[in-house]
Parts: sequence; structure tokens; C-alpha cells
Amino acid sequence: MLDEVAGPDGTEGPTEGCLQRIRQALDGLAGARRRVADAVLADPWASRGMSILALAERAGVSENAVTRFTHVLGYSGYREFTQALALDLGRSLGVYHVHPVDLVSQSRAGNEDSLDLVRRVVALEIDSMRDTLTNLVEPVLRDVVAGFAGARQIQLIGTGTAAPLCQLLNYRLASVGVFASWSNDPMMMLAEIARLGPDDLVMAISYSGRSRDTVQALEFARSRGAKTVAMTANPDSPISRVAQHVLTIFSPAVSEGIAQFSARVAGMALLEAIATAVAVERSAEAEPLLRDLGAAQGTFNDLPEDWSPTR
Repeated sequence: MLDEVAGPDGTEGPTEGCLQRIRQALDGLAGARRRVADAVLADPWASRGMSILALAERAGVSENAVTRFTHVLGYSGYREFTQALALDLGRSLGVYHVHPVDLVSQSRAGNEDSLDLVRRVVALEIDSMRDTLTNLVEPVLRDVVAGFAGARQIQLIGTGTAAPLCQLLNYRLASVGVFASWSNDPMMMLAEIARLGPDDLVMAISYSGRSRDTVQALEFARSRGAKTVAMTANPDSPISRVAQHVLTIFSPAVSEGIAQFSARVAGMALLEAIATAVAVERSAEAEPLLRDLGAAQGTFNDLPEDWSPTR
């Protein structure tokens, strides 16, 4: 009997990781359900982003057989199973703090030319965005968008490579009339958060989920009664235990040691999407503001018609 704990929706669910549960159940599986298990274990990373039809075709079984397989493991259905599998695979994402230089070293060791390297980097980014999209939890996303749209004030916190994402989201929110600010200075984070309350929201971004200043600032925000949201590549990290809502960026690059690097573009894309959803929620205010802002930006950004390069 598998140990169970209350899940986020209050229902009981297994504590073991998804892959561990499959391996434990393997000896008791036969026929179609065994073929599904073998297909998943043969390549978990490929399986985690598949539709139920694609996994069924890969295992040579029906979609109903895949559903029955997930029920044997104790999941309510295929969606819960794929989310559990993705979370299981993503547990170690946050340990990687790498930069493009690591990819360059690997490229040299493998005798890749520049075009091969560019293709590999772009492929990593695409895979990460696909995984992130596949594994978005709809209720969490809806709550986050509603929180952003209804907050009196939003404070964004993030340091290092997370800082540019905060800066981008700050600009996007300001463009649609949301009062937001951003800081990557620890003392300023605390000073800004000290002014917040239950009508406000704080979003923290930390790929590892262990960034000391960011995690402690978010914990302070929660103590002030503010709503808290975290974006991370490590769903089992300290920041995930502090935040009320967690957005997880997934990547298949754990084994290559470049998961965090490939998660950055996916994180940026997710924030752009959230900002767009917030604009729709606030359309009555956002649309005229965006028109006025666009006109003003055009005046500043466009070259005059009589401009010519100096030779």
C-alpha cells in the first residue's frame, strides 16, 4: 500500500515519485498496461510531453489502456499522471547554475561547428517551452493571472539571471496600467515589501529556488499578508514551500547539465503570456493606455523621414 498525503486540491495522493511508482508496480503489470510502463521507462523525457494518443501509439495499445495504466498507479487520469511525471523529472533542475560557456566547452569536445551549436541551443529552448506549456496547471495559472489583474500593487523580486525577467514583466505590467515595481537589492526588497498588505502581490523568480535573498524576501512578504507567487525550475525547492502559487519551468536538459540555461527563454515566454492575459482581464483600462503608449513610443523610437546615415 502506497503512503498517501493530501494534495493541493485536498484529495489524497501518493507520496512516491512517478517513476518509482511505475517500477514498484512493474511486476504486477501485464499485457497492455505493461507495454505502457515499458514505453514510459524506456524514455521518460520523451513520454512526459506526449499526448495520450501519442503514448498509446508508441506503446502499441489503446488510449483506454493508457488511462487504465494511470489508474493502476493511483492517478485520477492521464493529465495528473503526466504532471506527476514531469515534476518527478524536474526535481533536480535547480542544481544547475550554468552558462553558455558550458555549451561551448561541450561543443568543442564534440567537434561541433558554430551552426551545430546554435541549432542545439535553439532546440533546448524549444523543448523547454514545450515542456512548460504541456505541464502548466490550469487552476494555478488562472489564480496567478487573477492575482496580477486585481492586485493594488505588485512587487517583483529576483537577482542575477532572474533580474532581466523581473524587469521585462515590470515593463509589461506598467504598459497595461498595473502598478508594479522591481528590485534586486536585498535591502530595497525588504523596504518595498514592508509597505505591502493583503491587497498586494509579490512575485519572486529563482531558477534554483534557493536564492537566499529572494526566498527570505518572499517569506517576509507572506508574513505581511501579501499574496505570493514564485517561478522556479525546481518545484521541490525552498521557494516552492514559501509561495502560495508556484509556476514551474520544465526542461529535458538535466542530464546535460544545462537545464537552468535552457529554462530562461521559457520563463520569459511564460511571463509574456501572463502579462498578455492580465491585459485582457483589464482590457477596459489597458486598451486605451496601450494605444496612447504606442503612439508616444512611436514618436520617440521612429527615425525622422529626412534621416540619412552619416558617411
